[in-house]
Amino acid sequence: MPPQGPPPQEYSRVILIIVLFFFFWTSPEQGQPGFSAHDYAAERSVQTRHKLDVLNATRWQDFSPKGPNKTGYEVSRYLNLTGFREDDGFIWDRLYAFKKRAAMFRDAIRGESGRAPLEGKQGQHSYVYENITGVVRGRWVRQTNDLVGSETHRPLNLSAISPGIDWAYQSEDNWTRNVTGQEGKLMLRIEEKDVLGDKASKTPKSETEEAPGKEIREVKATMTIQDESSSGDGYEMRLHGVHWPKTGSLLMTTTSEKFAGIFGLPHLAHSVREFETSKMLLNGTLEKVVEKMENSQWFNQANPWSSTPDAQGDGIFPQPHCEYVVYVQVDLPGLDLLALPGDHAKMLEQIERELRYPNGAPLPAVPNLGMSAVIFSPDCGFMLESKGPPDYSRKLHNHLVGSKQEIWLHDIHNWLLMYGAVLFGQIILLKFQSKDASTPSIVGRVSLYTIAMMLMVDGFIFSALSLLSATAPNIFPSALIASFAALMSVALGVRFTGAVYRVQEPERIERLRAELAAEVARRPFLPALPIITPPSAGNSLTHTAVSGPILTAAGADIASPAPPQPAATPPIIIPSDQDIDAEIAGNVNAASTVQIPTQIAPLLPTTNRPQLTPQIRPISNFGAIYVKFVLTLTLFLFLSLSAISWPVPLRTAYIHFISLLYLSFWLPQIRRNVIRNCRKALLWKFIIGQSVLRLLPFAYFYLKADNMLFSEPDWRAFAFYVGWIWIQIWVLVAQEILGPRWGLPNKWMDEGWDYHPVLREDNVEAGGLPIGLVQNSSSSTLKRSEKNNSPGTRSIDCAICMQILEVPVIASGAEAGSSGVVGMLARRQYMVTPCRHVFHSTCLEGWMRFRLQCPICRENLPPL
Repeated sequence: MPPQGPPPQEYSRVILIIVLFFFFWTSPEQGQPGFSAHDYAAERSVQTRHKLDVLNATRWQDFSPKGPNKTGYEVSRYLNLTGFREDDGFIWDRLYAFKKRAAMFRDAIRGESGRAPLEGKQGQHSYVYENITGVVRGRWVRQTNDLVGSETHRPLNLSAISPGIDWAYQSEDNWTRNVTGQEGKLMLRIEEKDVLGDKASKTPKSETEEAPGKEIREVKATMTIQDESSSGDGYEMRLHGVHWPKTGSLLMTTTSEKFAGIFGLPHLAHSVREFETSKMLLNGTLEKVVEKMENSQWFNQANPWSSTPDAQGDGIFPQPHCEYVVYVQVDLPGLDLLALPGDHAKMLEQIERELRYPNGAPLPAVPNLGMSAVIFSPDCGFMLESKGPPDYSRKLHNHLVGSKQEIWLHDIHNWLLMYGAVLFGQIILLKFQSKDASTPSIVGRVSLYTIAMMLMVDGFIFSALSLLSATAPNIFPSALIASFAALMSVALGVRFTGAVYRVQEPERIERLRAELAAEVARRPFLPALPIITPPSAGNSLTHTAVSGPILTAAGADIASPAPPQPAATPPIIIPSDQDIDAEIAGNVNAASTVQIPTQIAPLLPTTNRPQLTPQIRPISNFGAIYVKFVLTLTLFLFLSLSAISWPVPLRTAYIHFISLLYLSFWLPQIRRNVIRNCRKALLWKFIIGQSVLRLLPFAYFYLKADNMLFSEPDWRAFAFYVGWIWIQIWVLVAQEILGPRWGLPNKWMDEGWDYHPVLREDNVEAGGLPIGLVQNSSSSTLKRSEKNNSPGTRSIDCAICMQILEVPVIASGAEAGSSGVVGMLARRQYMVTPCRHVFHSTCLEGWMRFRLQCPICRENLPPL
């Protein structure tokens, strides 16, 4: 049977959806009577076409505003473009000073090169970089030398400048990008089209004709200006303009609804040649953009020359901001390159071509990319310039310095691979520590929060590197490798954290028991319930009834005498005195949640009836802790992303606080050593290695000036972090040598057992000497010991290794002969258990790694 087609009503649904879509698209938007997105886009296309026609119809010097270079008889001329009209009120009086400062920077570069002009004869190579795609940064300073008095600002009427535009707000106090400081930071990220490929490969028709892209090129840039008045990383804006590669000059501007910067840009040039070439280039590029706008009126209402990066701030409701005109002069390459023999300009072009299309050709060290810049805001009226010669010493301030994009990406690749190696080192150390902590005795000493803090940061690094590998295709391989290493570190850390959590579960149960016992002590006695005690020391299972508050393994409290009722009440299991962690866990697992028997529940007062919730679970689900970890990490991620837009002092304080909190990961281990009175919890190679490896990223960002995040070096903060880690390590060393509670008052906690006591003969009656050292005076063992050993020592066989152990014992009535560090080191050779058995320190420590019981009498031992 042939397949049947869809029912007829399916076609009706499709037609109905198309009709509804067309209706909603062409109808005016709700809340704005008479407004249509299509009409708005069509009107913007018409206005853009008009601006392009004005550019095509104008000639050199058609825009010649008032300024100090104008005499009283010269006529000022303006353009019929938004922002270039005289009635708009822009402060074009400082345009002459702007061009004068730009010419000064250009002449300074030519004077240093000794070659005027820079491009030499037609057809020769340039002495500066022709492709300037890269990142440069430096400092800027406010320029007021051309002013008589202070800066003035004219109030602007946005409704008159751009009628028909619904601005988000009109008040000039809310304008963004209004730089009010005297000095700050400046960064330029320049993007230039690839002209060394297809265009450069074309052969000119004649010797006098330039190859395509050799005279002028289109360029885009993202400029970030930061001062004390800005928040976050400063004011960031998108610039569009042109680049003359032979002279190394760039002219860029912002464009918005109140400033047609890209259409009037040729009239801001310095010479007729620059005006003609820029006008010819923009006529072709702008024509393509305008045609695209006219063809996409139904779908795209965005401004193609928006100055808001990564967002269309010049949409239907644009936000007013200060406009910018920027002149950039590319600096000469390093002196090392100029000192090379041969044609320096040709060598520079070969370096650029090798960077763009690497073939493995041997080349000298690639010089840095240097620039100088002059910035002018025609509506806000201020002028800035990069800090450097001739007003400032080149050794202190050298304008804007950076590197080409290829070098910058290559450095990021290398640093990400190196960080991947650091993460791999952390994995190896964590693996060694996990292998060492293979028994519950050792795992119980490890602080859960120390490992969790490291795991938290590794999870954050994994999230950041994963996002970087997904959004930055240029560095995808190295970012992916580092992200994978971070993932392995997180996976191993989660496994080790889960092991620590499970082993320390009985400890948390005991703590909860104590809390419930304290709660029971404050309540009236209840009728007793039967208590089932496990067999201990050969005794059989007993079934007794007790009075008074009883804390069971399941966490219930029972009290008051009553006859046993094994058939009517649930049993409550109490572990014996010989029980260990495994036995506790097994008994608790076997115990069910205690419920109040129905026959005695009505007898209890309502107000005093014990609440047996929350129930004590034998082993809590690690998933709950994992969820808390994920939520905390998510909160930290959102808080860190929000901190990007904070003011600089507040953001810096947040970074220092988070860094100091992260680098305090040994504090929880120090605290646990004190609480459990244990000394050897972690391997020393784990402690030293993790400290060094986790400080390396801080060293990169705090000591390296040209790091990938462009953060300012701060060696004082890094020295403080190193000192803080160093202090924590020395506290751990002191805890192992002098004792976990060394230097703490005894009243702060219960006194713990000392495995290395001072042994004295006068403590025999008090049971102070260990078993085996107390011998009858007629014993042959004691006589042999006194004969073969030096005075003050006694010998005993270690029950673990079966070797002789010499123990220093102070004679009765004598003072301690060895004190201080010498005596302390002598006492470290033996260990005495609470059951008064003595062993080699290494033997008993090895035994206690597997079992916290005396090898002789099986008594429980305090943790080491």
